[in-house]
Amino acid sequence: MIDAVYALTLRSLLLQKRTIVLVVVALTPVLMALAYALARSPGDHDHSFYSDLVQQLFVPTVAALVALVFGVSAFGDEREDGTILYLVATPQARLRLVVAKVAAAWTASLLLLVPSLILSGALSLRHGLTAGLVGWPLVGVVLASLAYCAASVLLSLYTRRPIVIGVLYIVLWEGSIATFAASAAKLSISAYGRAFVGKVLPQAAAPVSGTLVAGIVLVAVAAATAWIAARALGRVELP
Repeated sequence: MIDAVYALTLRSLLLQKRTIVLVVVALTPVLMALAYALARSPGDHDHSFYSDLVQQLFVPTVAALVALVFGVSAFGDEREDGTILYLVATPQARLRLVVAKVAAAWTASLLLLVPSLILSGALSLRHGLTAGLVGWPLVGVVLASLAYCAASVLLSLYTRRPIVIGVLYIVLWEGSIATFAASAAKLSISAYGRAFVGKVLPQAAAPVSGTLVAGIVLVAVAAATAWIAARALGRVELP
């Protein structure tokens, strides 16, 4: 049953018109890296451009938006057409249903984000590409997108305007307040995702924590929000 929920949700997420828009969003860093690769001169610092691309665009904007939309849609689509009532009427544990939804949204997000990051790195770094320079930022993207997906699933159960609230959080909090206030950055998902960039790129801004702590925080956020979402699934008014 849970495998079927995961498979059907993943298929539904990927076969919507909005996925085309998300593909365009995910390709934005690739296009910027391609433009840089065509315009750069031999003396340009590839690592600096790549660091800025991942820190300032990929993690806090591209990964956040893609995971937000997929996470919100995991339950949101079923709330709109009323089929969520049939889902919660099954004898399956609420937590298992939420985990299946989060896993589907996370998988859909990674199908767009992982190739984009690898291509961006390959175009930006030219001959300086190494496994570490792509691998560590990739870990940050993978874990940050997990946290975003779980938080978005929770948000979709508590409000009818989860996209608006999610975008406000990404733009106003993470993109503005948390950027200038070190204490606020500790409540920013993207800040912990960017901590993995600083592991291999000296041009990166000082991370909010080390990679171990950042990884623990992101996984803890995903686990906590999934647990709260499971409790909400049995309490909030549906659809």
